Formats: sequence, C-alpha cells, structure tokens
Amino acid sequence: MAISTFCTIFALVLLTVFFYLTSHRKISDESIRESTETLGRMEYELESRIHTLHVQMQTMYNEAELMGELKKKTDGGKADLKPFYFTASEYAKNHFTSTDDLVAIYIYDSDDCLVSSYRKSVVYYPNNLYESSEDTNSDKILEYVYSKDTRLLVTGYDNQAAGRQIVHLVLKLHGYTDKTRCYGYLVCDFDSSVFSDIMHKYTSSDNVIMWLQSCSDDVITTIGYSDGAEKIFADISRIVLDTKGRDNLSLGVEYDDYYLTSKAFDHHSINAFMLTPMSLALATQSTLFRTLIVTSIIMMFFTFIVSSFIAGFYSKSVEDMQKTVYRIRNGETELRLSPREKGGTKELEILGTEFNDLLDQIEKMIAEKYEYQLLMERTEYQALQAQINPHFLYNTLDTMSGIANSQGCTMVSGLCQSLSAIFRYSLDISDAPSTIENELVHVRNYLYVMDVRNGNSIQHEFDIKSEVLQDEIPRITIQPIVENSINHGLRYVKRKDKKLFIKAEHIYEGKKKYLTISIEDNGIGMDVGGLNEELSKNSISRVEKGKSIGILNVNARIKKAYGDGYGIHVYSENDNNGTRVVIKLPIRQRGEEVV
Repeated sequence: MAISTFCTIFALVLLTVFFYLTSHRKISDESIRESTETLGRMEYELESRIHTLHVQMQTMYNEAELMGELKKKTDGGKADLKPFYFTASEYAKNHFTSTDDLVAIYIYDSDDCLVSSYRKSVVYYPNNLYESSEDTNSDKILEYVYSKDTRLLVTGYDNQAAGRQIVHLVLKLHGYTDKTRCYGYLVCDFDSSVFSDIMHKYTSSDNVIMWLQSCSDDVITTIGYSDGAEKIFADISRIVLDTKGRDNLSLGVEYDDYYLTSKAFDHHSINAFMLTPMSLALATQSTLFRTLIVTSIIMMFFTFIVSSFIAGFYSKSVEDMQKTVYRIRNGETELRLSPREKGGTKELEILGTEFNDLLDQIEKMIAEKYEYQLLMERTEYQALQAQINPHFLYNTLDTMSGIANSQGCTMVSGLCQSLSAIFRYSLDISDAPSTIENELVHVRNYLYVMDVRNGNSIQHEFDIKSEVLQDEIPRITIQPIVENSINHGLRYVKRKDKKLFIKAEHIYEGKKKYLTISIEDNGIGMDVGGLNEELSKNSISRVEKGKSIGILNVNARIKKAYGDGYGIHVYSENDNNGTRVVIKLPIRQRGEEVV
C-alpha cells in the first residue's frame, strides 16, 4: 500500500510537470479546433444569407419584356433597350428592403453595355462599373461573365469614396433551356455589413481579424483590427490573391504571435480566414497551472490519508479470499467466495462473483457431461436390445419381396423392399454420420410405406440442390420430422389436400454459409412458443422422458455433435397455415471437423 501511495503521489507530480510542458501545444490545438468549428457554423449562416439574396436576384427573370429584348440582341436581332432605363430602380424598390443593405444595381447586356442602373447615392457609387475612376474589381466580373461558370459570383471591392467595402453579387441571365448562353447579367452591390453583421457574431474579441476572400480575387469583406496583425493580414491576402484555385492554396497555422484558421465554403468559391492572437488562447495558462499545483498538493494529502485508511480492509479481504481458494483447491468445491461479507471493495466483489460463476459453470458442465454419457449408454443399450437378429429380419423381408414379385404382387414386393431398407438403415448403431443423399433415400422409403398404408393420400415434393447431396448429417434426422408432420400436422387435413414439401440448400447468414433442411406441411399449425423454448434449452432429462421424443431427440443429437449454434427451429402461425421445421447444420463432408 505504501508503494501504491508513493506511485500515486509521484504520478501527480509528473502530471503537473507534464501539463506545464505540454499545455501550450494543447491549448493551441484546442484554440485552432474551436476556431475551425466557429468558421463552420459561420459558413452555414453566410451560405443561407447568400442563398436568400440569390433567390431575390432570380426574380429578374420575371421581367419578361427586358429578358426578351436581351435575348433578341444576343441572337443578332434589332433590340430596343432604351425603355428599360429605369428598370433597375423599379427592381430595387420592388424586390429589396432597407435591411438588405443594397447600395447599387447594374443590368448589362451580352456586350457588357449598361442597360439600367440604380444607385443609393450618386455621389459615392459609380453609374457604370466599367467607366468608374475607382478600381471596382470589374476585371473579375468580366472573367466570370465569359467563363462557363453558371454559379452566382461573390466578389467585392474597396469603395474609397464611400469609405466602405462593397460586395458584388453577379448573376448571369440565360434561357431556361440553354444555360451556357448568356443574354446579359445582373450585378447587385451590397454594403459589406450584409456579411460583416453575421461575422461579428462569431468573434470573441475585436483583436481577432476575420475576412472573406476567394482565390485569385481581392478581399470581399473584413472585420476586426490588431496592430501587430495588419502586415500578416496583408501578406496572407496577397498569397490568396496570387493563388489559382483553392486546391493550390497552402498556408501555415502559426504566423508570429497569431494562429491562422481557414474554411472553404462548400457551395461557393469563398474562403473564410481568421487570425487569432495567441495571447487570447494562452491568457489562462498561468492561472490553470497555479490551480493545478494547489489541486495536486491537496490530492497528494488526500490520497495518503485515504490509502492508509482502507489498507486494512483491503488486505483482510484479499487474505480471506486467498484462504477460501486454497480450501476449494483441496476439495471443498461447495465453498464460494464472499468478499462483501468481509468488508471487501467493489472490485473484489466483482472478482469474487466472477470466480463463483466460473465454479458454478464448471460444476454444471461436469453434470451435463455425465448426463450425456448416461444418455449415450442407455441409447446404445436400447439399440442393442432392439437388434434381435436383424439379418434374419432383412433376409425374411427380401424373401417375401421375391415371392411377391414372382406372384405379380408388385406393391407387396415394393413394400417389403422399402421396409427392409428402412430397417437396415435404422438399426445401424454405428456412430458414423450419414449423408443427405442417404437420408433422402431413407425418407423416400418411409413415404412409400406410408403411401401404401394411407392410399397415396399425401402429395410430397422435394427441392434438393445437387451441391448438398454429399453433405454430412446425423443418421435418422429428417425421417422423424416427416413422421411428426404426417401424424400430427396433416392428421385433420382432407385426404387429397395433404401436402408435404422437403427442401435442402446452402444459405448465408452474414458471411458464413450453413446447410438448412426445411420440412413444411399445409396442416393445422401449432403453438410453437413452448416447443422452440424446449429446443433451445435442450434438456437431456426432457428427451429421456419420451414425450415428443422425435424432434427433441434429433435436436439433442445435432447439438451434441455440432454445438449449440445448430439444431431445430419450428415456424407456425397456428391458424391452418401449416408448419415449417428448419434444421440448421454446418457444411462439411465426412471426416471433416466442425468450423
């Protein structure tokens, strides 16, 4: 116990030192993980906002006359676009509200000529993006317009006159059948607050810089400010601008005293970036370390006191259990461990319970093995008693068959031959298993005898796959089930309506293949709940009593030969829909071991 206490105290000291050495890295990793999750949640909300604006912009297709003139001009016809000079203003008034942060609308034809424009302020926003003295990032718009990309373009520019960042949303206008042919395009400019209001919800400090930017494009919008991060922000945004395609974008995680986290949007070519000061993530490191030291000292003291207090109880319980185990080993097998009564711990109680269960299972297995040995001895003895000069019986039946055949009594001759074959097969008491093919010959002989007795009153059908004929099966397995079906299942069925169906095939259960034999009748059915429970329990004493010995005996022999995973299961709805008995066996040839 002293060693255990020392090890515990040493572990606490080691843990404290290890925390101090590794906390920086762990806190950094956690900060980056949380930032990535934050960008993921922000992406969902921004994508939703872009989708809403996209849907509003698509209402431009409702301007049927304008769309018709744009198409006419694209097709080379004579189009008159002058009447649509004020369409942009009317469109802004009818489809956008003040909460949408719309500042300008531009409608262009396929030749990049301005058709109509709307500006919230004629002072701050240009009348035509292509004729402005400011850099409106119009080159990016033209690159998109003449590309095959039909998605909504999200870009932007820094409006020096208004002192604001402006977001461009560009929608190509095309026909319903040919989306690759552009009749013109719609440019809606929004104040950057359309995105920044959402972005502010996902920053914990003004020192965190967050921005949106696509590869090969300028920054769309930015929030946050930090003196030391401005150069880092400029360098990273320049790298993104110079990179062709997000697959080629390669950025680090740590830049001086800042962590960089990025997230590529799923539905647009936008990337979200976040620069987080390391000081925010590591501000609590010293406090955590001091708290850990105090906690470790308290835990060391508490561990020493508690360990000393329970040492006596623990040692006494172990000693008592050890003495009991010695007595059991020396022959007192009826003894069991009792750790709870000796003041033992929960762990010792579990150990004692498991040990007691193991002893109980061993005794049960010994008893079952003894019962099986008795059953086998009784069975062999009964079989020997029943074997009263079998050769005399076989020869007599063969003689009767020959006489009947010579006298023209073919039915009697066939009956004698079938009975002789049945007796030869049934009275073979060797342990050697049979095959499906031999079992079916035995069943056919039995059915022939029953047909003669009952006047061909039962229609029987066989569906036997050729691949199963040489599979191993315990002797006299199928015939007792067939006999039960005839004597019980079909007993109250009209003579000409009695049907019996026997099927044998290989089936898969998961990845393992099994041999299944199905014996099905169209009789009155039965309540199979209790029978299936008895088949599952496989009580030897129940088999020995002789009640329903056929199916229980077959089931017991199968489980004895192959294990509890095999045997018989009965299916019936007890409403004149018949009964189906399924025998499940492993697939193996004679002499093979069960897998």
